[in-house]
Amino acid sequence: MNQPTDASMPENNPPQPAHGGPTSYTFPGATEPVGLTDPVSSQGGPATPPRRKTSRALLVGGVATVLVLGVGGAVAIQQLSGSGPRPSDVLPGDTFGYVQVDIDPSAGQKLAAVRFLGKIPEIKDLESGDTRKKLWDLAVASSDDDCVRDFDFARDIDPWLGDRVGFGLRPGGTADDPNVVAALQVKDQDQAMSTLGRLADCGEGGDQVDLRAKDGYVLVTKHGQGDDMLAAIAKGTLSQNATFSGDMAALGEQGVATTWWNVGPIAKEFSSALLFGVRGPDAPQDLEGRVAAALRFDPGYAEIAGIARGFSGAAQSIQPVDGDLSELAALPEDTLAAVHISGGAQLLDQAWPQLKKQINDVASSGGMDDPLGEIEDELGLALPDDLKVLLGSSFTLALPDQVFGSDVPAIGAKVVTSDAQRAEEVVSTIEDASGSAGILTKSVDGDRLYVATTPDYVDRLKSGGNLGDTDGFKAAVGDASDADYAVYVDLDRLEKLYLEEADGETRAALEAMRAVGISSTVTGPGEAAFAFRLVAN
Repeated sequence: MNQPTDASMPENNPPQPAHGGPTSYTFPGATEPVGLTDPVSSQGGPATPPRRKTSRALLVGGVATVLVLGVGGAVAIQQLSGSGPRPSDVLPGDTFGYVQVDIDPSAGQKLAAVRFLGKIPEIKDLESGDTRKKLWDLAVASSDDDCVRDFDFARDIDPWLGDRVGFGLRPGGTADDPNVVAALQVKDQDQAMSTLGRLADCGEGGDQVDLRAKDGYVLVTKHGQGDDMLAAIAKGTLSQNATFSGDMAALGEQGVATTWWNVGPIAKEFSSALLFGVRGPDAPQDLEGRVAAALRFDPGYAEIAGIARGFSGAAQSIQPVDGDLSELAALPEDTLAAVHISGGAQLLDQAWPQLKKQINDVASSGGMDDPLGEIEDELGLALPDDLKVLLGSSFTLALPDQVFGSDVPAIGAKVVTSDAQRAEEVVSTIEDASGSAGILTKSVDGDRLYVATTPDYVDRLKSGGNLGDTDGFKAAVGDASDADYAVYVDLDRLEKLYLEEADGETRAALEAMRAVGISSTVTGPGEAAFAFRLVAN
């Protein structure tokens, strides 16, 4: 087997085949359980999943990702530098979709990850012995190619595999066949290129790929795209893209995994906006905006925190409101799940012109001339005014801990609003229209409306509680006191609904989870911040 192309020479001088070898190789297939043969769609990207041939071409990226994702805390503690180039330092500046996995982040992130993951039995078990070898064995076991199984981890993989891997989505692809670049960090370039070349000899059929070496990384593209990629890198890398670097600075700590999506180019590139469930000519190809998010760790929780910036359209009309989670925090301590919206009336008022236009546009395509007018006539409501009264300045929906059975479950809401009496009338109107009159108990107290399926829960909502003082709540959403939107779920109370169905290992992992918290805040026109937290016991 001849060596793959070595492109570590200057970018403006495209590399020639080393030792007279070819510039592309055919990679073996891998079965779906690897879970990483579709690097774009598996990371939540909006592109339609690539065909099987693209998955085969990026097997190397998938295998490396399995290894990098799975390195446990014992390995992470050994290296606390968090230094060196990132995949964004070697990917082209025209990349508009990016995913990075990093087991060499900041020292604080490594230690926090070890402490959090150590609370999950299945993960804790992986920390004993050679974690990377265990995960390599999983990757090999999921391949249906005997050639791949002949590779030995200690001899063939461990000497060269680095700590970071990234995937970039670039112009020039389609929804069915996206232009993807995999960037694998390597510790020994010669060994990496040799091993990847031998991996390329495995299997039959599939696409050929180009391999290029650049600044401590091996870049994998489809055949014929390697030199074009290097030419794009010569014009500037993704890290040198001012928009990307600005978003990363605003995101802050990048944790162990990071993703960034420029949704405008994505919509235009694919003529398909799967984010909105719309395909073809009706897709919003003029959409603008970016989303960045990072997986981070704290000793007590794992968090996906992100930002949205530069969004156009209706998002530009939304201004920050005075978020306040005090009503959510004042729920009874036995709350099983709750959803809270701050400033709902104000947000609806800002968004209504664009929202109304979108509703009318969708309805007109179905032959309806005035859908909102029909709703008003049918229900006897005035839109959007009655909805604004119902949302008020604070709207909280809650589900208490209870034994679920044949009886109607207890669920309730409390609203702080400028006209609580009118809010009660709106609820009654909706109740009557749905054919369920008399099911709800309602109580008005000053500027507050309390509604529940049982009289007892109305009384409990009025009495309030100290949910905000519980450790689970404080860990899940307690530091997002100014959020516009928040969700809290007590998994310890909820697990009785599903724990008996889980087997031993899965049950232990589920029991280790304590709570979930979600929060989001509008930070400016077209901008927002959001977070999802999983809290461990």
